[in-house]
Amino acid sequence: MIKYDLTLEKQRLIGADKFSIAANANETVCLCFHFDRSWRRFDSKAAVFRNSVSEYYIIEIVADRAKVPWEVLTHQGEFELSVIGFENEKVITSDKVEILVTESLLPEDCKTFSPSEVLFDRFKRECIAQAYLDYEDEINDLKKAHIAEKMLLGEQIVEANKRTKDAVEEKNKEIQELVTSQNIEKSELNSKINQLNKDIDYYKEKAEKWDQVDYALSLKTVPSYALWAGGKEEYSLPMLNTSSITAFSSNNFGNKLKRIGLDLSSVNSFTSVFNSNSGIENVEFRNTKNVESFASAFEGCKTIKTISIDSLEKCNTMSRFASGAVLLRKVDFGTVSAAGNYERSFYNCTVLKEISGCFDMSFATNITLMFTGCVNLETVRFVESSVGLSLDLSTCVRLSKESLCNVFNALYPTDLCTLSISLHAFENSFTEEEREEWIDFVTNTKGWELNIV
Repeated sequence: MIKYDLTLEKQRLIGADKFSIAANANETVCLCFHFDRSWRRFDSKAAVFRNSVSEYYIIEIVADRAKVPWEVLTHQGEFELSVIGFENEKVITSDKVEILVTESLLPEDCKTFSPSEVLFDRFKRECIAQAYLDYEDEINDLKKAHIAEKMLLGEQIVEANKRTKDAVEEKNKEIQELVTSQNIEKSELNSKINQLNKDIDYYKEKAEKWDQVDYALSLKTVPSYALWAGGKEEYSLPMLNTSSITAFSSNNFGNKLKRIGLDLSSVNSFTSVFNSNSGIENVEFRNTKNVESFASAFEGCKTIKTISIDSLEKCNTMSRFASGAVLLRKVDFGTVSAAGNYERSFYNCTVLKEISGCFDMSFATNITLMFTGCVNLETVRFVESSVGLSLDLSTCVRLSKESLCNVFNALYPTDLCTLSISLHAFENSFTEEEREEWIDFVTNTKGWELNIV
């Protein structure tokens, strides 16, 4: 049994900010309460849990302990906890605290939990058991009466079945009349459908001519502003054949465009193309191996949510790539292998959770504020022993254990650099023994100064 300690001082519940609980644990996590003298007069106490979908679970505190119900651990994020004590009509309550629930990898087919027994369930069960003892004779009489009533109901059911059969026969006649009426209506609708099919064939011929748009784009070297910047309604251009276009600018894309896919085969600079765009949400870029600059590509873009890019083999700068993109959730790309400038690449991307790709930092010359403000970042990866500049990840409080291990191994051996990481992320990811081993690895094996804040 895993135990976490909490202290009750008057109406303050203390200690919840010192630990987090992994999701999907069942019958294995226990909260141990330490009550001050204000609570000792109350013999009956209970822990009140509320999960992220506002479902309550009241668990009795026995011997100053209460098991954490699995129902509050199925939702990643936080659950709320409070404590109550009661004696006759007197009640004492604590304040409400929030406890972090971190993700686990328990497969769905391993989750065989049954509902947790809350305080009222136990009272109900005990009261029913006592009632049976107190009123056994009355219960037996009620059973006999129930059997007699059941027999009477059986006779009534037979009669009801007969009436039902008669009613069914009458309804069948009505149904047959409706079928006849519907057949007439169906014939009329079929005539209308035939006319609509003729109309569809007419408009289909016109629609097929839009294939010429894709062909026309493949012949262009400079994009037409009107194609992407026009329109009054929101629209998407999932993937366009732009393999011959050599350059793009912010003027090509209006604020009504929500999603676009581009072929960047002939482009060597994508600088500031979506800078401060207030409409685009999802982008997909293919054939990006010749692009040399993505500087400020999405800087200040307040609406972008996902970015998907092929491998960046020649990209030498990603400075301010998505700086201030406050709704950006995921960036997906292959390996970045030649970039030198990463200044503020993901600065203040406050909801960014995952960077699916791998940074080769061997050529990096500036990584200032690269991840500063990424408070929800969990996943990021670097090529081993490629980081040779001081790296600040102190604001990345949710960085995963896997990502932290990757960062430590990515450090290039030197005595000139400092690695700053979050104390919250470090303590939540490793045991005390593991933390000591990693501190020794970073400071002695790699030679770096480690700053844990």
